[in-house]
Amino acid sequence: MITRLAGGLGNQLFQYAAGKSLAEHLGAPLLLDRSHLDHPPDPGATPRSYALDAFRIPDAIATAEQIAELEASRGRSGLSRRWRRMTGSDRVWHERSKHFDTGFFTLRAPVLLVGHWQCARYFEAIARPLREQWLVPAEAPDDRNRTHAAAIAACSAPASLHVRLGDYLHDARTAAYHGLLPQEYYAAAAEHAVERAGVDHFFVFSDEPERAAQRLRLPRPMTLVHHNSGPQAHWDLWLMRQCRHHIIANSSFSWWGAWLNPMPDKLVVAPRQWFADPGITHDLLPPTWTAL
Repeated sequence: MITRLAGGLGNQLFQYAAGKSLAEHLGAPLLLDRSHLDHPPDPGATPRSYALDAFRIPDAIATAEQIAELEASRGRSGLSRRWRRMTGSDRVWHERSKHFDTGFFTLRAPVLLVGHWQCARYFEAIARPLREQWLVPAEAPDDRNRTHAAAIAACSAPASLHVRLGDYLHDARTAAYHGLLPQEYYAAAAEHAVERAGVDHFFVFSDEPERAAQRLRLPRPMTLVHHNSGPQAHWDLWLMRQCRHHIIANSSFSWWGAWLNPMPDKLVVAPRQWFADPGITHDLLPPTWTAL
């Protein structure tokens, strides 16, 4: 079976985790389709590169021939499209909404998964190997990241805090869809983290760290983490994971920084309104996370 990768690191992690979970469920090998990363179908979208080679992922890249074989199989059957979806005989399975798809685990191999799959329920059965084996950096941290990890470990209740700016701020189309979180969200989330979990230090991550620091008014000291960018961005996820608690943005990137933390009693504060349009509903937030 094949899972199609698209978007940034956070989206690729969702697509990988869901695909790996289904592959394990079916006892089938997983192949990764990076064709939409190498040749984006939408020239107006933010350019993205394959980012999963930073982790100890054991799965191979699908060839163009393997992808084409599944795509060409669509519609060969005389059955109706509705029946093919019900039985799993449609070999290209598109995500149908932003909610958990109850038909996901009824699929049969071979199948090409196309979607975002942004719900932890897709991969809760393989949470442990994801955290401990596959989504672990492939290389050892450098001195600077080890220093930050030591600073996090020295705090009694450190929290990561992610401010997503970048294309959320500067690209009109992206901003209109995702929306930029207001400063009031971070102020309320930080106060909640201090009162509820005794957070004593905030480690701030952002794609525009200096601008992010200017937007924050935090009730406890903060450290700005600003040296991991581009192909080193996965080290920010690694550092977020070291924190005891998390304040995330409406971003799949910090979603993963919080989810990778295995502590069952961690506090994760997330924005209740994930998209600019409040009418868009989803299953992004695990039930133990706090929505503000």
